[in-house]
Amino acid sequence: MEQFLTSFFKLFVIMDAIGLLPIFLLLSEKLPKRQRETAANKTIIWATILIVIFTFTGLQILNFFGISISSFQIAGGLILFLLGGKIILGLRFGVQKKQAELYEFTVVPMAMPLIVGPGTITTLIILVSAYGYSTILLSAALNLIILWFVFRYAHLLYKIIGHQGSEVASRLMGIILTAMAIEIIKNGLILSF
Repeated sequence: MEQFLTSFFKLFVIMDAIGLLPIFLLLSEKLPKRQRETAANKTIIWATILIVIFTFTGLQILNFFGISISSFQIAGGLILFLLGGKIILGLRFGVQKKQAELYEFTVVPMAMPLIVGPGTITTLIILVSAYGYSTILLSAALNLIILWFVFRYAHLLYKIIGHQGSEVASRLMGIILTAMAIEIIKNGLILSF
């Protein structure tokens, strides 16, 4: 249970459902309710496919390129640190509205890189090596359900928490993500010696 909670929480912080809420609203604001719900479904389906792929092939990719887990932890920790810093400073990933209308935003940028980006991929590989596939897939599935709920009821949730509530929650997640990054880097350094 402890392994599940640890992996769930780490993925929850990195996937940042509350932080993605305003981005999903921005990209889907011109869609009617039914199409917005379809966009939420498609986003989660694509994110699920990507998570499964990286969960099962991440370690093989590292082995193919001769990269050790400790090196990947250090590199991944640095990426997470930068992502956490961007969140804390209020910088946002995304595209302008006109660009978003030109293509299906459910795959890019929502599913990748916003949900399954470098931080999520790094965390999946590290957690699989520590806890195994079943724990990680279960914790990822629960996080995807939370994300689906947030996207499906985005307008209602945004009315409840408001812009400031979303910003505060996102910045808190950024601080936690930065602290997690330091831990990952520290563990990678310990493993390499």
